[in-house]
Amino acid sequence: MMKVLYMSGMLALALIAFMPRGDGGTLGKQEVRAAMSPEASERPDDMAGNGIAEVVLKRASDGHYYARAEVNGAEIRFLVDSGASIVALSREDAARAGIPVNDGEFTDVARTASGTVPLKPVMIDRISIGPVVAERVRAAVLPGEGISLLGQSFLTRIRQVEISNGEMRLR
Repeated sequence: MMKVLYMSGMLALALIAFMPRGDGGTLGKQEVRAAMSPEASERPDDMAGNGIAEVVLKRASDGHYYARAEVNGAEIRFLVDSGASIVALSREDAARAGIPVNDGEFTDVARTASGTVPLKPVMIDRISIGPVVAERVRAAVLPGEGISLLGQSFLTRIRQVEISNGEMRLR
């Protein structure tokens, strides 16, 4: 478990410093609530949440928040990481989402406290957590194993992210 937490932390640091060049615990309970109202269809296209539909993630026993999201139609388990600047997919999760990566395609790097990490920048067509949907989300595929990170390139597209009383609410 410590290895997964360490790798998640390193990936978060890597994505914060992303620069182009030429089980993490028990899954928390995830609830989805969608309010049916006319305002739901009036949301701006660049916002994933509309302020009405809501996803509630329960804090897991390890203190983190996890989400099951659909990425290009494939279910992926994410660690929600507000410290990661972009969504980071493990190579395995990327393949399940229809984003294949060959060994020679990790041509960009991210700098971390422990050095550099190779990556491949990608664009995800669609990420959804229940009724909260974002399209054309900037992401990176990282070599190796580990949990995928749901970073700021998705979270900033949501109208509201609120954490209180052991719950993270995405609206």
